[in-house]
Amino acid sequence: MYGLLLQSAALYLKNKYGPDIYTQICKEVNISPAGFSTHNMYSEKIMTEMGQAAAKISGESLDSIMDSFGVAFVDFVGQFGYDRILKVLGRHMRDFLNGLDNLHEYLRFSYPKLKPPSFFVNDETKNGLTLIYRSRRKGFLHYVKGQIRQVGKVFYKTRVDIFVVANDYNPETGTTHVKFRLLFDNKAFRDVAAQAVDDIVDSIPLRPELLFDLFPFHIVFSRKMDVRSLGPGLKAVLPSAIGQNLGNIFSLERPLTNFTWEDNRSNRTSGPGPCVRGDHQRWRPRGRWGQCLN
Repeated sequence: MYGLLLQSAALYLKNKYGPDIYTQICKEVNISPAGFSTHNMYSEKIMTEMGQAAAKISGESLDSIMDSFGVAFVDFVGQFGYDRILKVLGRHMRDFLNGLDNLHEYLRFSYPKLKPPSFFVNDETKNGLTLIYRSRRKGFLHYVKGQIRQVGKVFYKTRVDIFVVANDYNPETGTTHVKFRLLFDNKAFRDVAAQAVDDIVDSIPLRPELLFDLFPFHIVFSRKMDVRSLGPGLKAVLPSAIGQNLGNIFSLERPLTNFTWEDNRSNRTSGPGPCVRGDHQRWRPRGRWGQCLN
């Protein structure tokens, strides 16, 4: 975990409980009260251990402290200019939520060892949406809730009520899977839905060859996950891929979900991030790379 996250939590504890209690918390966790370097890597366990120590000393629940850590992080990153990045994701709360995976992918340029969680949206209505959260970390459910609620408050002037619909941990894959239901005034979705109706055109002739020429790194695959077509940029790297099963060529890095037709169809908010398997050079394309065939 990068020190950026830990430093925000450390400053929160120091400001809330004072330097003496903060020093006591640091002794419990066996860390230096001097804090953390934002671009250095630290143990994944430290933030949870800081929360547990603070809960033990203060009597506050761990869930409440982790929630406060999430809130504090949103306020903390403003001094590094990341608040401007959040603002350009879109004008509305739904834009931010739909762009979370792309935001994390952008942050990997500054934090190359980042192991981001995966988010995607479904069941969107005028009153909110369902947010699926998958992570290789355990114990960060309330941290994420605090972050989302604070982003809505600070950047979009929107109250977001968050309910946990499901919370599971898969020991085989080592991933946490949480389904949130977020309730907020989602006026932007109503506007998008209305615009979509206005833009419907009965028939727009477009030859597949023309579409494929626009995307030199496209992959077309069937419901059985067999590769049907490759853009010329990929053919140069994978000349024998056509006809093979997609799962035999690529492993899925994001989102943290099963590499199946059904899961790919259900995730429309961000493109999969694959890496080539086998003897090929490790390669990670950017953006939406796949095209599905019904």
